[in-house]
Amino acid sequence: MSLPDLSLRRPVLVTVLNLLIVLIGAVAMTRLAVRELPQVEAARVTVRVSYTGAAPDVVDSQVATVIEGALAGVSGVTSMSTESERGGMRTVLEFDPSRNIDAAANDVRNAVERVVGNLPEEAERPRIDKNDSEGDPVLRLSLSSPDMTSLELSDYADRYIKDRLARLPGVANTVIYGERAPSMRIWLDQAQMAAHGITTSDIIAALQSNNVELPAGEIETGARQLQVLAQTRFTSPDAFRQMVVRDDGIRPLRLGDVARIDEGAEQTESHFRSNGVLALGMGVQPQAQANTVAISNAVRAELERIIPTLPAGMTLEITSDEAVFIESSIKQVGKVFAEAVLLVTAVIFLFLGSLRLSMVPVVTIPISAFGAGLAMLMLGFSINILTLFALILAIGLVVDDAIVVLENIQRHRAMGASRAEAARRGAGQVSFAVIATTAVLIAVFLPISFMQGQIGQLFAEFGIVLAVAVAVSGFVALTISPVLASKVLPREDRPGLLTRAVDRLIGQLERAYGALLGRMIARPLPILAISAFAVASAFAIYQNLPRQLTPDEDRGQFRIYVSAPQGSNLAYTDAATRRIEAMLEPMREEGIVQNVTAIVGTWGELRRALLLVTLSPWDQRSKTVEDVISELRPRLAEITEAATFVRPSGGLGIGGSQGSIRWMLGAPDIERGVEWADQLATALKDDPGLAAVEVNYSANQPGATLSIDRARAQDLGLTSEAIAQTLQVLFASRSVGEYSTDGRQYPVVLQAAPEDRDSVEDMLSVLLRNDRGDLIPLSAFASIRTGATAPEINRYDRLISVEMEADLREGADLATAMRAVEDAVGQLPMGASLAWQGQAADYLESSGGVAMVFAMALAIVFLVLAAQFESFRSPLTIMLTVPLGLGGAAITLLITGASVNIFSQVGMILLIGIMAKNGILIVEFANQLRAEGRSIPDAAREGAVTRLRPVMMTTIATVLGAVPLALASGAGAESRRAIGAVIVGGLSLAFILTLLLTPVIYVLIENLRGTPDEEAAGTPKPAPAE
Repeated sequence: MSLPDLSLRRPVLVTVLNLLIVLIGAVAMTRLAVRELPQVEAARVTVRVSYTGAAPDVVDSQVATVIEGALAGVSGVTSMSTESERGGMRTVLEFDPSRNIDAAANDVRNAVERVVGNLPEEAERPRIDKNDSEGDPVLRLSLSSPDMTSLELSDYADRYIKDRLARLPGVANTVIYGERAPSMRIWLDQAQMAAHGITTSDIIAALQSNNVELPAGEIETGARQLQVLAQTRFTSPDAFRQMVVRDDGIRPLRLGDVARIDEGAEQTESHFRSNGVLALGMGVQPQAQANTVAISNAVRAELERIIPTLPAGMTLEITSDEAVFIESSIKQVGKVFAEAVLLVTAVIFLFLGSLRLSMVPVVTIPISAFGAGLAMLMLGFSINILTLFALILAIGLVVDDAIVVLENIQRHRAMGASRAEAARRGAGQVSFAVIATTAVLIAVFLPISFMQGQIGQLFAEFGIVLAVAVAVSGFVALTISPVLASKVLPREDRPGLLTRAVDRLIGQLERAYGALLGRMIARPLPILAISAFAVASAFAIYQNLPRQLTPDEDRGQFRIYVSAPQGSNLAYTDAATRRIEAMLEPMREEGIVQNVTAIVGTWGELRRALLLVTLSPWDQRSKTVEDVISELRPRLAEITEAATFVRPSGGLGIGGSQGSIRWMLGAPDIERGVEWADQLATALKDDPGLAAVEVNYSANQPGATLSIDRARAQDLGLTSEAIAQTLQVLFASRSVGEYSTDGRQYPVVLQAAPEDRDSVEDMLSVLLRNDRGDLIPLSAFASIRTGATAPEINRYDRLISVEMEADLREGADLATAMRAVEDAVGQLPMGASLAWQGQAADYLESSGGVAMVFAMALAIVFLVLAAQFESFRSPLTIMLTVPLGLGGAAITLLITGASVNIFSQVGMILLIGIMAKNGILIVEFANQLRAEGRSIPDAAREGAVTRLRPVMMTTIATVLGAVPLALASGAGAESRRAIGAVIVGGLSLAFILTLLLTPVIYVLIENLRGTPDEEAAGTPKPAPAE
């Protein structure tokens, strides 16, 4: 018994099953997390080691090489990059996405632990972080007050705001930017230390002996026990000043005699401003699997409770919120969804001419959508941009099967069958076609989930949700659709005015189509030549289309990177940054820019700054991100004291910023690496697609090299350890213990006063005590040579590398620019290597993945069709029409000026299944006619004419379902337009040729074998074509 027969026998049962899908799916939808993109766990582990005061080459040789050697044996590593800079190093390991990130982090931790003993004693223990792709802040806040110092502001944020936000549901942590964490700063006066014969070792020993707090135990007095708290730790600057460093019996020498002591910031190497006002930044980071919109709502609600309690004059405001883009995008996608439903419903109504009959296929939409929602909850998916894309595209597809069933039932009713009999015959006759089309579409959509790398992880939910929605629609078409049709078909065949008009128009089209088709079958050469020419032309067009990872997207924000000359101090970089802020101020007053956040001294480098520019909401401004950037670039070119780079945020949240490409140039040593990088930059200087080629390495960091006469130092009774420790304290700073205030512990930091460490002579005048108690100046056994040094040393896959970057000129595409770089690298001497970074690496990975998925989809569709038709020839008829749809997509991209990107490529993969679906309807019915003894040409012509109405309905429904995507606007519209245009253009341009080509190819292939495969193989015949 077939599924339609069972459904007609048990209508209540199938009704209950479909209602359960709706009810459970509706509940599931309310429990899904809402975020911009699917949850992707980045297979990345970072190892950081701090080595305060150490030069980059020292860090590279003593720390980086040790760490990299230990990590070389960790399995599953796809790349390893290391950056050694002043004061520390960082190694980032990229793992295969299939690698369990927790297991990878444990392997890294174990490998590093084995070599900790080989690191310098002064280096801190390695810190291993498991990077999270959702680790960026969901919200950024700005806290400012005209009445508080930066130290007081930081303390207030840490005490009264940070923890309140961190404990909200879904929040992992609250980080503070531009923080001025309190510390006790002891500024050593070298002149007074020399006058009193005191060294840094004496002061360190005195602090360790006097500023200490140990458990004091308890006192038991009869029946009571008293806990003793010994207040031996210092709590104020005055207590430190009074500490005795040395007592010779005449007058005790106190710390205040040889140092200036005050409470100050532990680090002062960065500034944070919001809209030009010096402030403190705060970032709210989400937990894995957290609901971004829920976090935003919770933070905003908490801020409403916090703001009334702030001191007078203090302001706390949100500078950026990721949920704004998500909510705006989802709102726009919801609008597109509603538009698509209305358009598809209107098409069905016009073709069927009856509102009651139109409800039969329309009811498939909510059942399929809620069924997909249930699957999303079971699989741990979320409501995001890509899953909503899938549901929108499904609107035009899920009604197709129900349309085919209903149209055939209606045809049998018109032939005189009763309502029940028409439902039984009509649904049974096309059940094979419904199953075939459903299986083919699923076979196309599922491989999308197998794309490689992070792109594949992102699109996994897209493919699965689309496949589930289509699978549910197939079930609905064969169960509830026949039942509803048997109830809503008119008892008497008295078509209304609209129905008669539609039938008359369709009848005219069928007669004209049949006549034209007869001539095409008799003379197939013209249509074959036209189709071949169209496909060849489209292929040539496709090869010359611009290529990029994602379409240029207006995400409502962009970044400006500022890079001052090597050796620039914070004040110099800050001055250049303020000029840029002044340029943006008129746009802020105009209402185009909402917020400008400036962070000066980013990534621990005083010469770098970052400006985060957030634009006003999309409906409140007339300019796009690209318009603002184009207007800003000429003005930024006027800034000569620092280099500036503008980067819009990239789509899909991966690959970094749009508009630029990055790569690593490997070499045997740093000297040749720099030389080759300069040669490469010169070769690419005149490339039409690249601008501002930058070599991110320059050995022009002002530096000084201290040379020690070891033999002389040994004669004077000094050890290298004593020398290094003294210099570290005076010039790099050193934390010696802690102090208590207001119930919290803060570090005590020793360092020479700024005026005692601003020249070479200051370093040479440093006094050290030898093993005989004598004070020896550093100049007695050491000399200093000034010159240029490297600010950092990079390695990629353990090979010395130089980082390079270039902007893409307006109109240039990513693929062409990458080929230009690869060709130029090929001209360099043997030993040069190229490794792409950022969006270039993602593009390279995704291109190979899409090609694999495309080939897999074609192969799977062919095999599925072969299995269903029990023939390897019949699928050829269907598959040979697929290139027409792909050709139409290529022509559409050319007409619209769009690029080939991940969204348009996914759209082309979807076209494989959509194009095959129409062919199945024609071929399957022609096979039924052949089984009845019809001639091949008659079967092909009648099968195509009979199926013209459902093919037109399903094609137009699919096209109009994607039209709102192709015409989308607002947040994230660019990606929606990319995939929608491919579907609309590909199907529309290929529709006519497909109607003519499919029967012609069917006749040609069937004539090659003479008899149907079913008869040759002895397989059961399909239901007769009644």
